[in-house]
Amino acid sequence: MIMPFAYVKPGTIQEAIEALQTDNSWPLAGGTALLVDMRDGVKRPDLLVDIKGLRELDSFTIDSKKGITIGARTTLNFLVENKKLRASCPVLAEAALVTATFQLRNQATLVGNICKASPAADMAPSLYILGAQVVTTGPRGERRIPIADFMIGPQKNALKKGELVVQVEIPPPPKAKMAFLKKQRIKGHDLSVVNVAGLADTESGTLRLCVGACAETPVLLEGTDQLYKKTRDLGKLGEQIADLALSSISPIDDVRASADYRRDMVRVFVKRIVSRICS
Repeated sequence: MIMPFAYVKPGTIQEAIEALQTDNSWPLAGGTALLVDMRDGVKRPDLLVDIKGLRELDSFTIDSKKGITIGARTTLNFLVENKKLRASCPVLAEAALVTATFQLRNQATLVGNICKASPAADMAPSLYILGAQVVTTGPRGERRIPIADFMIGPQKNALKKGELVVQVEIPPPPKAKMAFLKKQRIKGHDLSVVNVAGLADTESGTLRLCVGACAETPVLLEGTDQLYKKTRDLGKLGEQIADLALSSISPIDDVRASADYRRDMVRVFVKRIVSRICS
């Protein structure tokens, strides 16, 4: 049951910031996670600040020198369907395609997915390997926060009182192979049991992998470049990266899977993604 709450729809970002300084206030964009949490009693906001009318948050740009900018109102289906994004940064489009249903993706946003800060957030691992930054604005001005510092724990992000995420910025993606893989319990839509994003650039010897749903936040593996430069044998490399991943994660037992099952799936999916992006 959703408890009573106040509602305001600001006309400018500054008005939204002022409204969000109210105690126990929450921004509302797509609402696909927030409204479910309200229904279940997980969140009981006193004030909803509806930002859907703020056109300044619609920004989306791709520039070979400046990188990619994704505004806070940009929906997941927009990312799936954008041809320029699929060409320059396919891992984001792949992740968006398997996040929720088509109908939900018409409302759900990239920014909402990371603000929820679920360890299983499907959009997060791709942002980790791409070195994304979250741009916020608030009473004290603008901040740029690396994605790994923005997601600080289950259901916890780095936003301060009165702050609003305005966009996500991604440096120019390297000309590399990228992929996103997800393990879920059922066919169709479900939250991840394990998700993995990977990026490999054979010319520079860059290899980045991030594992989600297996710790309090997504885990960007350290030391993958060194392993990649030492061997290009895919079988050996896959085993080494899988061992590294298992030593880096801390999965739990929950309603979706046991910790042991998650470990088994991490080994399988890391080896698959290494084979796909390094071949």
